[in-house]
Amino acid sequence: MIIAGSELLSPRRLRVALVIPAASSRTEQQLRRRKSYVVLVTSILARLPQGMAPLAIVLLVQERTGSFAYAGLASGVWALLAAVSQPLWARPAGRGRAERVIAATSVSQAAVVLLIALTTWDQAAVLVLLSGLGGLLAAPTSAVSRTLWPELANDQHELDSLYTLDATTQELIFIAGPAIVAVLVATAGPESALVAATICGTLGGLSFAWAIRPIWTPHPRTTSKTHMGAAVRAPFVVLFLMALGLGFVEVGVPAAAILDGNRSAAGWLLALWSVGSLVGGVASSRIRWRGGPGDRLPGLLTGLTCGTAVVIVTWHLGLGWLGVGLFAAGLTLAPTLAACYGVIQEVVPSARRTDAFAWAVTFILLGIGVGAAIGGVLAEVSPTWTFVAGTIGTLLAIGAWKVLSRSSNPEAAEEGR
Repeated sequence: MIIAGSELLSPRRLRVALVIPAASSRTEQQLRRRKSYVVLVTSILARLPQGMAPLAIVLLVQERTGSFAYAGLASGVWALLAAVSQPLWARPAGRGRAERVIAATSVSQAAVVLLIALTTWDQAAVLVLLSGLGGLLAAPTSAVSRTLWPELANDQHELDSLYTLDATTQELIFIAGPAIVAVLVATAGPESALVAATICGTLGGLSFAWAIRPIWTPHPRTTSKTHMGAAVRAPFVVLFLMALGLGFVEVGVPAAAILDGNRSAAGWLLALWSVGSLVGGVASSRIRWRGGPGDRLPGLLTGLTCGTAVVIVTWHLGLGWLGVGLFAAGLTLAPTLAACYGVIQEVVPSARRTDAFAWAVTFILLGIGVGAAIGGVLAEVSPTWTFVAGTIGTLLAIGAWKVLSRSSNPEAAEEGR
């Protein structure tokens, strides 16, 4: 018998008393898990226009101006200013009420895209300008959601899983987005695709803002000026070089399809690449990794390099084999991105994580853009050269990680947390 206050607790009553805190703990864990799923789902909907609007704008501008050059320029300006916008909006989101920034940018971008869709303007300069404004108003949804994962995860395994699922569901955006655009354009024209993008962006942005409102804590202004430190250089450079390789492959695949006389095959080939990433990400999210994200990053980058090297060979065997190669190449893509996000979470002071994740998106977009631009020149010679360049990009990422991670001092980043 054990005395507790003025009451005597029998062994049976003691067992009941000891179970209550455990049950409460389990309830709290389940609540955090549900919150993380709500944040994840609403963030996907909020980001869906990023997989729809650029393609729809290309088709609309080409239709109104009759020029592929202006259509490409509009898409390029959108992508460039979307890259610039991430750290621009992440700073006020991190220091203040992130839900207000998300809601304001989502609604504003939707208004600009709706203006493009519902007017009949065919002046190239006006359409390019509005496209750029739409990209500039891209909400920092990815940066904010990735900042929240450490707050919503119950343990390291769940944190790894959330980063992996975040990177994996990003692939859904670029599978579902273009597919939705293709259906809407075929049935009602590119204007309808842009209207659908505004609806998804508005509903997604507002629902994401609602989901994060009770759990978002603004970064303290006294510590938000803390520098991210030299340690963040390694994951940023790795993300840029890895994205550089992805940009080469994104251009090489359509070039291979065109040379094979099957232009439309480019869509399903790129979809297979994303499906591979989706499968690899789901499988990775269920693995309990022994080491930290930095420990597994070199192996994942090596797998990504080997997969891209396979594409060099398979495209010579026909489009069917190229699809198999792209699926294999995609298997380590989402897990590699997740490991990079995990490294950033570890080495960046908590007061600067939103900024850091925004810059990560910027480096990825810049890498893809540069790779696509150079890849277009290489594809004029042969798709082989674009796939070789993609492999070299991931090889450089491995080397950059080994060199920069050794010279970084992760402990320095602990200051200011």
